[in-house]
Amino acid sequence: MNGKFAPKMSIRTKILTLFLGLFIFSFGLVGYIAFTTIEDIGGCAVENNISLGESAITDSTDALENLGAQIIERIARNVARECGNFMKYHPNMTIEDFHADGTLRDLAIQPVGETGYTCIYEQQTGIMRFHPNPKLIDFRMAGLKEKLPAWWKIFASSLAGSTIGGYYDWEEFDGSIRKKFMYMTPVKGTQYMVAATTYIDEFSKPVEETKKKIAAVTRQTEERIHKRLQRMEKIFIGIFIIILLAVFGLTFFLSRLITNPIVALKNGAAAIGGGSLDHRVAVKTGDELQDLAGSLNKMAADLKEYMEELRVTTAEKERMTKELEIGKGIQQSFLPESNPEIPGIEIAAFNIPALEVGGDFYDFIPITKDRWGLVIADVSGKGVPAALFMAISRTLIRAHTTRNSTAVNAVTDANRMICEDSKSCMFVTLFYAILDSKKKTLTYVNAGHNPPMLFRVGSVDIALMKAKGIALGVIEEVELEEVELELKEDDIVVLYTDGVTEAINENQESFGEERLMKVIQENRDLPMGNIIDSIRDEVITFAGDQPQFDDITLMALKAKQECCVEYPPKAD
Repeated sequence: MNGKFAPKMSIRTKILTLFLGLFIFSFGLVGYIAFTTIEDIGGCAVENNISLGESAITDSTDALENLGAQIIERIARNVARECGNFMKYHPNMTIEDFHADGTLRDLAIQPVGETGYTCIYEQQTGIMRFHPNPKLIDFRMAGLKEKLPAWWKIFASSLAGSTIGGYYDWEEFDGSIRKKFMYMTPVKGTQYMVAATTYIDEFSKPVEETKKKIAAVTRQTEERIHKRLQRMEKIFIGIFIIILLAVFGLTFFLSRLITNPIVALKNGAAAIGGGSLDHRVAVKTGDELQDLAGSLNKMAADLKEYMEELRVTTAEKERMTKELEIGKGIQQSFLPESNPEIPGIEIAAFNIPALEVGGDFYDFIPITKDRWGLVIADVSGKGVPAALFMAISRTLIRAHTTRNSTAVNAVTDANRMICEDSKSCMFVTLFYAILDSKKKTLTYVNAGHNPPMLFRVGSVDIALMKAKGIALGVIEEVELEEVELELKEDDIVVLYTDGVTEAINENQESFGEERLMKVIQENRDLPMGNIIDSIRDEVITFAGDQPQFDDITLMALKAKQECCVEYPPKAD
């Protein structure tokens, strides 16, 4: 927040804001619903009024247009009858005579409505004989069927002398479309047809005035409803303001009753938090706030007592921590300070305890000039008990290996002493080997420990150095199998404790022997110290954020020519 604190809001302000917010929201919601409902009702009334008007207009329009169609039909029939009578009494006159005389023309061409007319044309041929437009006289009307398909469909149906009528759309010069009605009937006793046509909307013009009157009444109704709504809004706002002031006053009064004890609790908590443990909060409300004040006062008294106990406990913990640090230093001093320089052998080792002190240990024990005792062991349990048992076991193992020439005798003698001294039911798994650097042999026993891994030069197979035997400290007399192994140049032996293979990750998966073998195979050309570092790094990366629950100990050796051994630097 750019180093600035957000502005605080007091409880009283929060209560006022909450109550006023709830009131405004509730009252506003009710008002919104009420006004929306009223507006919907008014709108519904206007819409119904409009709908009824439109329905009446539509019905009137339809009725007048039907009446107009009947009028056009009657005009067509009258013209056909008059023309038929004229032709009946003048049977010898030709069409040229009719045109020259003009009487039949006046009978044939009569107005229909404001813009309509009647005309005469021949059956079968569709040739126009009498028409208001001189250009269409003697014109074969079939020539218009492409331009006026809707009209032609009706017109063509009459060429057989049938009486027929129908509606069609007529396109004006401005592109607008108006609907026309045409009625055709034959002139009896002749080959002629009479057609009467006009715009059908000419008969529904009175409806337009009615439509305008309905629209005006609708607008007046809508304006009256709007004025009523505005008046109701003003009344609602006035009532809202009055009730809002009353709610504000009542809320302010109630907030003081609630917040004054809370302020007292806050000040008391601040005083106690500042170290004034003798401060007491005085709240007499007879409710939960008074109980809270009593709890706060009790907490202050208890806290004062606990502070004193904590001071004593902290001092004791610091003393124990220092003792553990001293114990860790002593235990680490039991381990070799550096890796030995053995002709023809490259060797390295590493140890990380899970706690301040642990139960794993390893050792390099010089027996003769060319013979070394190699030890890796894991004491059951962790912490101080395991560290003490480790110290005893290491001392007894070292003492018996230096005065016994065979691995099996050294370990069985040490086991008897461990059983005599151990009263805690603890035990230790151990792998002990005698390395003869001159003969390049490794003679070993395994007392229940993880079998080391042997990587032969030129082979992808990995051998586990197994031997029969149980952990030390369980029974006094143990039977151990002694195995002798010949080492060839560049053979690698890796000894480890179960803290390596049993390390787990966040998915509760174990590191396992397969991952260990893969790491060693991928790094077998490196010096032994680098191989151990690679194993350690892989285990740490695999475990991630999971805590180390067991000690991790590693030892690795490789058989080399004496001239090619790279010894690690000696410790200072």
